[in-house]
Amino acid sequence: MENGQHNRRRRRRGSASSSDGEAETMITAENPAVNLDKTNTAVTTPIKNKEYDESVENGTVIDETAKLTADANGGNSAAENKKKENDEVTTQIVWKLYLSRLLTALGDRLWMFAFGLFLFKMHNKDLRLLAFYGFAMNTSNILLLSAIGKWIDDKKRLTAARILLIIQNTCVIINCIILALFFLYNEDIQERIVLYRVLEAIVIVFAILSNLASNGSQIVVEKDWIVCIANGDDNFLAILNSNFRTIDLCCLTFAPVVAGLLFSYTSYMVVTVVLAAWNLISMVAEYTLLFIIYRDYPQLKEKPELEEEEKKQKKKNWVMDKITGSALGWKKYFTHTVRNAGLGLAFLYMTVLGFDNITWAYALLQCVPEWVLGILVAVSGFCGVAGSRTYPHLRSKLGVERSGVVGMSILVFCLTFCVLSIWLPGSPFDPLTDSLQPHANMANSTATQDYVEQKCGAADAAVDFVSVGTMLAGIIIARFGLWIADLSITQILQENVQPRIRGVIGGVQNSLNSAMDLVKFIFVFILPHENTFGILILLSYCFVSTGALFMTSYAYKKRKLCFQKENTPTAVQETDDSSEKMVKKNGHSTSGKENNGPVNV
Repeated sequence: MENGQHNRRRRRRGSASSSDGEAETMITAENPAVNLDKTNTAVTTPIKNKEYDESVENGTVIDETAKLTADANGGNSAAENKKKENDEVTTQIVWKLYLSRLLTALGDRLWMFAFGLFLFKMHNKDLRLLAFYGFAMNTSNILLLSAIGKWIDDKKRLTAARILLIIQNTCVIINCIILALFFLYNEDIQERIVLYRVLEAIVIVFAILSNLASNGSQIVVEKDWIVCIANGDDNFLAILNSNFRTIDLCCLTFAPVVAGLLFSYTSYMVVTVVLAAWNLISMVAEYTLLFIIYRDYPQLKEKPELEEEEKKQKKKNWVMDKITGSALGWKKYFTHTVRNAGLGLAFLYMTVLGFDNITWAYALLQCVPEWVLGILVAVSGFCGVAGSRTYPHLRSKLGVERSGVVGMSILVFCLTFCVLSIWLPGSPFDPLTDSLQPHANMANSTATQDYVEQKCGAADAAVDFVSVGTMLAGIIIARFGLWIADLSITQILQENVQPRIRGVIGGVQNSLNSAMDLVKFIFVFILPHENTFGILILLSYCFVSTGALFMTSYAYKKRKLCFQKENTPTAVQETDDSSEKMVKKNGHSTSGKENNGPVNV
């Protein structure tokens, strides 16, 4: 009896477990790829065990699972392929950008070197025409570059680049044609004083327009295009800046050699024809490259636009906007966080301790041969290239702000040798001597070259190169730190200036650079003789040191100096930030409560 009851209980338990197994099998068969949640009460209509068994036997379930896995793997591979394609496109664009920069820099450096000789050839009795051109060029930069930058901000990227490119090269070509006619009919033109003066004025006006367009093109490409192409990658942006500077320095070293050979073995008229042909070919090539880069990189088409209220205000005050555009640009610059870094760069332009016309003239007056001076210019270019190639590695180790401070420190240290050269043997520094005496000596000669030959070519002339050699050595080595500082400040401006005002800030920065260059010309006008050149060296050293202090103050405010600790967020702050991001992303509080203060950690 008891055994019969026990068997019946066993049969009931077996049937119940069998029913549970069937139910579980049917539920699992509905979607075998999904894990069931025991708390889930919504169960769809199950299929029969027989159908599931048949699907397993036929491989249908396995095929569907494999398909899901293949789709997931396919999505990952598609993303990787897309990334590779984007990298390949970026690489192609970068090389086209480098080629465009090479053509631009080579043309600019050739014209800069040749045009100075053209002006001196037109008026070779003194340097007044060159001085007037330098003064007018820097004045135009100060007054107009900010407005040009604002115009760039208002235009589409490709439109602005095209217009500036055409203006720059067209002005150079027109100048070459005028100069070729002048050299061809030189004697007849000089007999007509009015025509001679008119030609001088026209040549200078077109040269100033070309210079303004060149600066505008630099703002478009170096301050905006490459920042957009870098797409927020600071390391990539540093590499782009370094390579751009390297290309420019190589052209600075190579172009004067080519121009010198042309001047030495041909005539001035032939040089003008060669330059006109080069600018025509270069304009077509650069125009094509800019269009291809703009087409292949769609992000360049996306430029932040003005708000509707700003557009309406601009339409209402169109005339006042044109008048006060420069003033507003200067206000934006001096209230921006990058002000001190930009001022540090601008103060570097007030110096005679660079390889420009002033330094070359002083070296020639100290009896340095022209061929030696040419070699030294090339060596200084290589030092600049070394600095530009060192910058990306230095920035990756120290950061952009500390790299700028290091570059400024190297620059100031090397220029200290230039200050010491004032009192070394062979220095002509003697400010108490009558400054008119050297001028009187030169008045007895027909040209500056005659004065140099009288001073350096005399049989009893004892030339001591200790002073001028020390000065030139200091200038050459200082180029290494100069380009590190220059690239650092350039990247600071690129990273910290909003896209909508990059043109304005870049225009004001170029205007400040020109203002300091203009101050240099004024000091040279006041102290034009070699016995007072030491005062110009001291003034230059003071201005460069002030620029280093401005850069250091910017790094100090950013807490980037070596002795400063950067502000790091606490654990609570990090949790708060992540919570806020999740709230913004999901539209509700992750903790189920809103505005309850910081999350407890």
